[in-house]
Amino acid sequence: MTPEERGARLARYYDLDFLDVSYDAELYLRLAQAAGGPVLELGVGSGRLAVPLALAGHRVLGVDQDAAMLARAAAAWDEARGELDRDRVQTAQADFHTFRVERTFGLALVAVNTFLLAEDDEARLSVLATMRDHLRPGGIAAVEIGTPDAAELRRFDRRLLLEWVRDDPETGDQVTKTISADYEPGAETLQLTQVYEWTPSDGGPLGRVTQVDLLHLLSARHLAELATEAGFAEVHVWGDHLSTPYDAGSHRAILEARLV
Repeated sequence: MTPEERGARLARYYDLDFLDVSYDAELYLRLAQAAGGPVLELGVGSGRLAVPLALAGHRVLGVDQDAAMLARAAAAWDEARGELDRDRVQTAQADFHTFRVERTFGLALVAVNTFLLAEDDEARLSVLATMRDHLRPGGIAAVEIGTPDAAELRRFDRRLLLEWVRDDPETGDQVTKTISADYEPGAETLQLTQVYEWTPSDGGPLGRVTQVDLLHLLSARHLAELATEAGFAEVHVWGDHLSTPYDAGSHRAILEARLV
């Protein structure tokens, strides 16, 4: 399998992974409406959030380093847009730690756990700086991270866990996803291995592709402190996509901060 074929398959399975996920889109639609301006999404992936934001009337610039993901984002928008302006969703292949463009936005967001790929505070602040430097005064920055509790972390002991078995609508293949996670307490890192195996619909050998990510965990409190250090004000951390205040029982932290 060539690197291009591997990237295309992982991008397709990313969409299969999030096939039934839409609850977070409602949050970002609310924030985009409140911000009242175009949207910058860092880590846009295959356009899972960019497309509904654009369909709701917002112009979106999506940044990602993965060419296969960006190709799917463009294709998804072409399929969904009907008579709408194709340029309502634009993409840029770039490192969003250093990305800069001469435009300002009402909302800048980093969804799911993408922010946890930043390995230390310097890298985290560089992502927040990219968001800050592209927001107009009063603009909103939103960052979502997972905050697993001690019981969850104990499960991350390299055991192999079945996540789902689904049919790939594009190929008819049956796809199985399993994961293995290894938590390192001293470093507060979580190595996440995602394994996708498929059985071809027309027969043939079982195929497999693997994605390994090293996530650098941080607390909701530290996330808020970093946002303040980066120059944001009115910093709130919610515990879910309904904007419930974060507390000890929350499993996600969603930062909402404004640029003044």
